Amino acid sequence: MEKRDYLEREIEKMRAVIQKIFKLRVDKPEEVRDLISTELNQYFHLSLPLISTMPDETFTQYVQTLNIASLEFLGDLLFASVDLNYSLHQEDVKILRKVLFVWDNWELKTKTLDWEKLDLKQQIKTLIIASEREQLDS
Repeated sequence: MEKRDYLEREIEKMRAVIQKIFKLRVDKPEEVRDLISTELNQYFHLSLPLISTMPDETFTQYVQTLNIASLEFLGDLLFASVDLNYSLHQEDVKILRKVLFVWDNWELKTKTLDWEKLDLKQQIKTLIIASEREQLDS
């Protein structure tokens, strides 16, 4: 019972962080990056540059060790780190591919289909394809 209470408190903390990130994104993008970096380091001992350069096999092995709440939080943090309103850089595309991978793993582990995330995943895929076409045309 104590473990369950602890997990519920941790999940609530994670949700509060994600809400704060999306509120700050509008006015203070630099604070968003700092907050995301802090949370990635605190919960996962990772950084955005490390994640974007991490080989897929290594990232896959890391993700498979995470529990359900951590998987969702990691995916949401990574998603929040990329501003979809601007042209995507190559690093952003790498992060978004990892977001898709994490969210897919979360769905498999929870056996849940989140319609909101499904829509976001489709938007991400469309943006990745458009970004790749743009790079080919340049």
